[in-house]
Amino acid sequence: MDRRRGRPSSDLEVNSSGSKRSRTETGTSRTNTAVLRRGVRGSTDSSSRDPYSRPGEILLTHLKVPRRYEQRHLEHNIKVSRPKYLASFTRIKGDSKSWKLGGMPPVYKDPKTGTSLLDEYQDYKEPEDDSTLDFVTNTLRQNSTTKSLLSTFRGFVSFRNNLNKILATPYLRNEYHIHATKTEEGWIRLDVVKTPDPLDDRSRRFMYMGRRFEEICTKHPPDTQQNDDEAGSSMEKHREHCVVVRAKIGDHEMLLGAEIDCIGPRRREEEGEEATRDDGENVWIELKTSVYQESERQRISFQKYKLLKFWIQSYLVGVPLIKCGFRKDHILKEVETFETLKIPRMARDKGGWNGNVCLNFASEILKFIRKNVKDPSKVYRISYSAPWDSIRMYVSPR
Repeated sequence: MDRRRGRPSSDLEVNSSGSKRSRTETGTSRTNTAVLRRGVRGSTDSSSRDPYSRPGEILLTHLKVPRRYEQRHLEHNIKVSRPKYLASFTRIKGDSKSWKLGGMPPVYKDPKTGTSLLDEYQDYKEPEDDSTLDFVTNTLRQNSTTKSLLSTFRGFVSFRNNLNKILATPYLRNEYHIHATKTEEGWIRLDVVKTPDPLDDRSRRFMYMGRRFEEICTKHPPDTQQNDDEAGSSMEKHREHCVVVRAKIGDHEMLLGAEIDCIGPRRREEEGEEATRDDGENVWIELKTSVYQESERQRISFQKYKLLKFWIQSYLVGVPLIKCGFRKDHILKEVETFETLKIPRMARDKGGWNGNVCLNFASEILKFIRKNVKDPSKVYRISYSAPWDSIRMYVSPR
């Protein structure tokens, strides 16, 4: 708000260093000015500060991130299309040659409470993350109903993980970096900039407990014809079933790849059927873990942070149900089911975040990317990190 004139300032305009703009376009934030001084257009010293920088990288432009009191104009409804399933593929994490078109996710089963989520932790080894967006594009090109889609598509192609980060930007100060490239066909590719897994034992334990919860909540579908040895093998534990969906936020179309943890009963529960085919009628389920809530502080933290992440991840690709295992230390205490579409109302009442703010600002970020990512011979890095006042875009040779 411009206090002197009693009118809102422009929070979402793209600003480029070195350009002259009006006060309403650039705002009066001293912090933004400092950001630009640290990396003005043409500067190539970002590598000394940023471990994710590329050789010859320069700061191109930035987009201001509105603070909480500046978000009122983002609370209106925005048109969002229901995600449409296009295709699926399976792969084994750590085996780049294991990609296979089709397949189906495991089936949900109720886990036993009282189970330790650290069982077999000492023998577990996390495979190398070899995921690449080529899995998604190959799936689209080899699937009979989508093989010509990319030749005419003009939107964004990405894994869901990138959009998770983008939607959470107004509320979470989590550092992220995304590589954007314009393809010769005309669509924009968003690649995950991978970060190393944490080495400390505490973080590795948390990661493992989430994976262990997935293991005890799933069983393989009858038509996979796997014996018990195969189902319990290290290779099978790292098998991932992923889908590709078509979605739209505002004016921005997206093709998103996402892992589906498992499937549950059909929506027609009165029939007593369980899903046995990936035919578009199955209920996708996201599996999550969180600390067992014993205090008001823990409940507020869960609603403010965890539910935001749960909602974003499931909403983006149309996962309707989330099964959350609450653990005390490493012991599973209970499992609660959340309906994705009901979470924002819960959060507005108690968590202090608004889903419309996430969606509207995500639309502005995608607009920002589309406006600036133009040259197929360049790589553009979208970066959000301290001091958390702007999303910066760097450019370097491809």
